[in-house]
Amino acid sequence: MNAPHIAIVSPNPAKQAGGVERVCALLAQVLEQRGWRVTIIGPQRTSTQWEFRFGLGYLAPSRSASQAAQALHPDLIISNGYLGMGGSRSTPRIHLYHGTMVGDTRAEGSALPVRERLRRVVAAGASEAFAAQGATSVICVSEAAAEELHRYYRICADAVVPNGIDTSMFTPRERMPARERLRLPKEGRYALFVGRRQHRKGADLIVAATQRAGYELLVAGATEVPGARHLGVLAPAQLVDAYAAVDCVLFPSRYEACSLVVLEALACGRPLLTTRVGWMRTLLSALPDYDRLCVEPTVEDLYARLRELPSVDTAPLTSSALAFVRRFNSLEHWSQRWYEIVERALKRNEQRPADSPSAVDRHTPKHGPAVDHRHTPKHGPWSELSTYPPLQEIGIAR
Repeated sequence: MNAPHIAIVSPNPAKQAGGVERVCALLAQVLEQRGWRVTIIGPQRTSTQWEFRFGLGYLAPSRSASQAAQALHPDLIISNGYLGMGGSRSTPRIHLYHGTMVGDTRAEGSALPVRERLRRVVAAGASEAFAAQGATSVICVSEAAAEELHRYYRICADAVVPNGIDTSMFTPRERMPARERLRLPKEGRYALFVGRRQHRKGADLIVAATQRAGYELLVAGATEVPGARHLGVLAPAQLVDAYAAVDCVLFPSRYEACSLVVLEALACGRPLLTTRVGWMRTLLSALPDYDRLCVEPTVEDLYARLRELPSVDTAPLTSSALAFVRRFNSLEHWSQRWYEIVERALKRNEQRPADSPSAVDRHTPKHGPAVDHRHTPKHGPWSELSTYPPLQEIGIAR
């Protein structure tokens, strides 16, 4: 028997600069290790200027990517975000939400022109909502993302599977050797920011806060930040050194679903000053004491946390967070969850009569992209609540 062929729809298969692209590449890798054939495919055309002006800049690539994936005649399609609408229901499809464009746009606020905000909320939001139509199952990367999906689009996720990272790579290292490898002076206090220079990421806050608190700011990413030492785009081994070399990692994001930077920093055992958004809400529900290192997305609050950081005993906080990530966000744990979801989708398709409707016509009612509320349990808009067990079973000190 031939190995099943899986097509993964990515915004940009040629690059891994963004979190969604990185997750797609990692998912392809773990599925191939299972023995399945995997192809990563993306939109085959970009939007025209006319389409962009009239708010169709997301709808056209979404349909293009779906048609390209369908043309491969795979046994299963895994689509992402706003990419997924318009495909045939004859092929089972898992749709993965990494947050919502509505939530992302609200976090950007006035940093975006009004016209662009409208395009994102209306056009991209519609693409995201319709992407769930005909999907065999809908997955979210955090409980917070599942709540948003239901709030904005009235779609209920079937499962929550937070992102995973390679905890054998992202692990604590000695500080001084890491500074030597990065050619950083051994003396001094350093704070690291990893990511794009975006308002949503809180990049507008980090320079003023670190300068006032007496830290040198290091930035790892494609874009330079004036007033900071730019490390550029780092390979994973170099990024681990960057985490190890600094006194703390800054991620004052206004919006996230399940940030890889957050998981990596915690896995490397560094104090992470971040906001209470996205997956962090899950961590805080298990480890409420970590709130001591959480901030509001303002210069004043970030500055205050940086000033008091040397006097805080961060070891118990970082060790508990490290244990949590190793147990629940390791590559092995994440891979197992995805194996189960993919095998279930493939098996369901084999058992479905050829003339039966898609397994999730519950995601596509006549009046819009909502779902049957039989799949909405009392404690949240998803059925397989999470990859985590009840908090009392976690076994990590609270």
